[in-house]
Amino acid sequence: MTRAWVRSCARGAAALLAVAFVFVVTLWPDAAVTPAAAQSLGIAALRARIAILDLEFGEADSLLEGAGDQAEIVIERARLALYRGDCDGAVALLDRSDLREHDGAADLEPVAIGCARAMAASVTRKDPRGVVVRFQDAADVALFPVLVDTALLVREMLARELGSRLPDPIVIELVRDQLSLAALSGLPEKAAKTTGTVAVAKWGRVLLLSPRATPHGYGWLDTLAHEMTHLVLSKATRDRAPLWLQEGVAKRQELRWRARHPFDGVPSSDDIAATGIERGLGLPLTGLGPSIAMLPSAEQAMVAFAQVSSFVAYWVAESGEAALPKLLVEMRDAHAGADAAEAIKTVSGSSLDDWDTRWRSWLKAKPHAAPEEMMGGHELPSGSVVSFREVAKKRRLAELLLARGHAKASALESKWALGLLPTDAGARCVHADARLLEGQREAAVKVVVSAGDVRAPTARWWSLHAFYGDKDALPNARSLAIGYDPYDAHVSCEELPEGQFPADAIRFELCVAARRRPWP
Repeated sequence: MTRAWVRSCARGAAALLAVAFVFVVTLWPDAAVTPAAAQSLGIAALRARIAILDLEFGEADSLLEGAGDQAEIVIERARLALYRGDCDGAVALLDRSDLREHDGAADLEPVAIGCARAMAASVTRKDPRGVVVRFQDAADVALFPVLVDTALLVREMLARELGSRLPDPIVIELVRDQLSLAALSGLPEKAAKTTGTVAVAKWGRVLLLSPRATPHGYGWLDTLAHEMTHLVLSKATRDRAPLWLQEGVAKRQELRWRARHPFDGVPSSDDIAATGIERGLGLPLTGLGPSIAMLPSAEQAMVAFAQVSSFVAYWVAESGEAALPKLLVEMRDAHAGADAAEAIKTVSGSSLDDWDTRWRSWLKAKPHAAPEEMMGGHELPSGSVVSFREVAKKRRLAELLLARGHAKASALESKWALGLLPTDAGARCVHADARLLEGQREAAVKVVVSAGDVRAPTARWWSLHAFYGDKDALPNARSLAIGYDPYDAHVSCEELPEGQFPADAIRFELCVAARRRPWP
């Protein structure tokens, strides 16, 4: 057994059950065509802005060609360059002294400069089916086929369910850290770190943090679906969708591109929202600010996401599946100055305030329990609560013992951790590895074979389950493992020993990349 084998459990046993850090996928709004914007822009610039927000870049080119060099026109040319990922071109266009005091240029220039610097040595890959991925780090290129396949599935799902299709190409920027994410999006770095932001929909493309950047991975493919939903909503409503609708619909759609599994929706957004409101962490739907990533804490961001997710799910259930695409059309075609509240009343016959009151009453009356994630620990049958920190200490001791070849002692410590929290997927991984090292294969299989034994699976648990578990119960377990942490070598190498590789060409490249990944 190698230390890398043991470390895979440490990486897979992330604090998925902890509240201290929440991965946030968010919208950082573009420059919508508001009544004020319409008044300040000339006709040519206004029409170009609309074409850019509609992702109709060819039309924007035609409108801006020969339109002169007034400040508003140059700014829209720079905006178009940013949407196309031509950051150097945007910087050059904005390098005019007369633009320094112009609000539009002041918003665009820092982003253009940050993008040009961050992506100066990037690697671009294009798929003829309409996907372009720019990698800040060439070491991530092995992810390209997985990103392409997922993006195409998501685009078709969104076109089918929301009635609007993203045009070619879908552009994805994969960056190595939150500093780069902030530079490319304009989101303050401090806000990104406070709420744990891993992705942003901005400038007509998806800005995504590499799963390499987090020690335990994250749901990076579902995150891609979430951000693509934001792009569709911005396009379908001409960027008129308010934050609560953007995030609520994006949370609804982020899982609908793939087959569901038993852990989707655990913990329930209804339970988190109800508990958060009871604890004073809830906010009015219309009071979320410019972005959920700008909220003061990860816990409040979690509650905000749960609120909008619960509300949108409730509204769609009450109004019917067809109401959602109708709402987007209504918002796009409404008169200048109209808002989502008017559109909702037109589509459903009730005002946003009425719907909000009905939803809160329904949520309050609905039986719910405070999720373990918001309790800070796991409630034992005795009524006492064992902290996740205590379980993590036991699990870590088991990992250290296993790394030094003390399989029996590791099995005892991991068994103790499972006694405190039987649903801990990380402890089950360590226990399985310890049992395998002891030669107790049947005992190892027993702790990873059943999906009903865990509450929040990790990438390694998915991988072990795919190798030893019930293939009929969770036939896509291996793909789900990749969707959490493709840089865990045991995940991408399909639990094969050093020197052996998966037969599939894409998995082969992922396996090679994962084994090359340095461990801090």
